[in-house]
Amino acid sequence: PVPSRIATIKIRNLLVFCATRCVALEVCRKIVATSRKIGAINMAAKLWASDDAAEWTATLDALDARMASSGKKTKYGSLGPLHKKWAALGPALSGSGAALGKEELRTVMAYKLTRGKMRPLMRFVDRADDGAVRSASEAALGIMDPANCGPCFDAFGPISGVGVATASLIFAAADPRFVIMSDEAMEVTCGAPPHGKKYDLAAYANLLRACTEKAAVLEWANVRDVEFAIFSASLGDGSPKKAVATKRKRRS
Repeated sequence: PVPSRIATIKIRNLLVFCATRCVALEVCRKIVATSRKIGAINMAAKLWASDDAAEWTATLDALDARMASSGKKTKYGSLGPLHKKWAALGPALSGSGAALGKEELRTVMAYKLTRGKMRPLMRFVDRADDGAVRSASEAALGIMDPANCGPCFDAFGPISGVGVATASLIFAAADPRFVIMSDEAMEVTCGAPPHGKKYDLAAYANLLRACTEKAAVLEWANVRDVEFAIFSASLGDGSPKKAVATKRKRRS
């Protein structure tokens, strides 16, 4: 039977109501997500403004627990276990003639995409040639130098999908004088905008310089730990229990 005009109007009004509710719910979801992001950056910014080594140490020490409680995960796995897999790459990347294979690059990319924003970068890893990845990474790792990091980043040029940000995870795994180029660290250390960041060598040089200077103030041996602490602050409540300030040893 053909619905009456009144029934048609009721159905249309119901559909409009449902659509309006869906839009409202989506808007609310985005507002909540944005509020959480702002809160996370504010906590990281508060830490960055502090030179209290005990506060930084406590925040760094809370990283593992905060990664576990954050619930961050992707189809590649959960943040905590992926962090451990990434850190485990370090010893093999820091020796003479060290190189990174395609499977290790997959681990790096999985960690990057779970730690930060999801981007369609894993497809480049899937298409990559293992020999080419090993050749480029051996050249890059062989000339790592935080005082002149341009050449080692440039060495990854032939590998699609491995830009400055991704390469920073490789170098940070291999050498604690390098830091991960995270959004959180870029925003609080260099004033990078929430959107439209430049993930280029100049931006990384500024980030590395800022983190190196902060490590000197804190008397930390590992610059990498500065970014770890910033990331920890962005995951937590910003009020970890203070620990006794100590010089940092190498962290995995």
